[in-house]
Amino acid sequence: MNNKILALKYRPKFFDEVIGQDFCVQSLANSINLNKLHNAYLFSGTRGVGKTTIARIFAKSLLCKEGISETPCGKCESCLAIDNNNNLDLIEIDAASRTKVEDTRTLMENVQYAPTSSRFKIYLIDEVHMLSTKSFNALLKTIEEPPEHVKFLLATTDPDKLPETVISRCLHFKLESITNDILSNHIKHTLEKENIKFEAEVPDIIAESARGSARDSMSILEQCISYGNENLTTDKISHLLGIIDEKVVDEIVRNLFHKRLDNILDVMKANEINDYSKLLDCITERIFQISISRQTNKNIYNLPELFLKDTIKLEDLQLWYSILLQAKDDIYNASSKADHLIMILLRIMLFTEYSSIDDMNAIPEETTNIDTTKKKDKVTKDIGNKKFNISFDSWVDFVNEQDLKGLMLDLAQNSFIDVMRDSAILIVDLSKKNMYPKKCITDFINLSCKHFSIELDVIIEYREQVSTIYKKSVDENIKTKEDMYDSIKDNNIVKDIEDIFNAKIDKDNISKL
Repeated sequence: MNNKILALKYRPKFFDEVIGQDFCVQSLANSINLNKLHNAYLFSGTRGVGKTTIARIFAKSLLCKEGISETPCGKCESCLAIDNNNNLDLIEIDAASRTKVEDTRTLMENVQYAPTSSRFKIYLIDEVHMLSTKSFNALLKTIEEPPEHVKFLLATTDPDKLPETVISRCLHFKLESITNDILSNHIKHTLEKENIKFEAEVPDIIAESARGSARDSMSILEQCISYGNENLTTDKISHLLGIIDEKVVDEIVRNLFHKRLDNILDVMKANEINDYSKLLDCITERIFQISISRQTNKNIYNLPELFLKDTIKLEDLQLWYSILLQAKDDIYNASSKADHLIMILLRIMLFTEYSSIDDMNAIPEETTNIDTTKKKDKVTKDIGNKKFNISFDSWVDFVNEQDLKGLMLDLAQNSFIDVMRDSAILIVDLSKKNMYPKKCITDFINLSCKHFSIELDVIIEYREQVSTIYKKSVDENIKTKEDMYDSIKDNNIVKDIEDIFNAKIDKDNISKL
């Protein structure tokens, strides 16, 4: 193995060497063969999927001395110069380091000049989304109507940041993440070329870790070769990459079903988990698989039989999945990823207090109408209205006295019972629909009826704009902040501070000392 890094050593130089982007490659090859060349091409996709590589090969096809062809010779002066990054007629620009409009204007001034020795002058602008708005405006007219000898090749990982006016003037190729099967084969062939010994599962493990990026797969492979001393075993690579055994994930999920946090902590400790972000991903993926298998009644993910039994309700699994997805966004900012994950699992346990394995069989058949539709002509009433038998203050006292926890507390804060002469309605905020398990609702209704001596059947309605405890507390907090802001906004000292520091009062962060 020579000293050249693998990502560069095995970087494709021809279209037939590109992996996982058949649609894009075939389209470019056809446009070359039919001589249907556009002014500008845009390649978008995640990192390492081949955007810049394909653009370079396309440029090589257009600049080859042997003529325009989908299969450039690779031997002429022009082809070799492109491979060595010194072709004067292929101008590569990193937009991330040249964001100023002055840089773009200078570039555009040189567009008019003929190519040095080739039939085209090609501008390859990488990470084009990093250009400023003024830079895009300066570029726009030239992209739309460039000189005959000029072609633009744009590459970006974030096409949403590009102005629509730019995108509309380009042929846009959206490159997909490369599948694990394709990456695995690519890694296998690379190992064979490098005469590296490896166990059969190793390419699959590395491909999974690369997450659809060919460049990342080569970088990870190089790291593995160094760590494994050119003998890649499954155990070594799994340890290096922090791969978590499915059995460990299943054991954690099983104990999550039983709400045994102590067992979960023991499992984490025993298996020396060091990548809690990855463990969170694995748990999230498992909950997804369990949900799909339960819904379809098919064990399509080869799950343990325990997970296929009706022990945890599908509604709860949906709630778990939602909590875990939110946790994925937050874990990267957590000071301790381990503590963050543990608190997430604890939250899941608390929010499924009424549907654990131990009490699922005790859940009675539903006796309340959970999906009562609100009539259009029915006006939503304020729960503080004196016409109600249960006042707002008495409801607050009731909630505080019961020492409620978990989902039942959340239900109490987002609901209210409207008692009438011949009926009673548990009014729940519409945003909370499908949030609460049936037993949680049933138990809360029974508790409320006992406390307020309600002997009527209770139905459930979900309404918008219900004045609940939670919403009232939010409104009062907003009102308090508005009052504090009004009391200081005209203060001369405050105004002087705003002028000196060119600052403004942030109403949302005002608080009492």
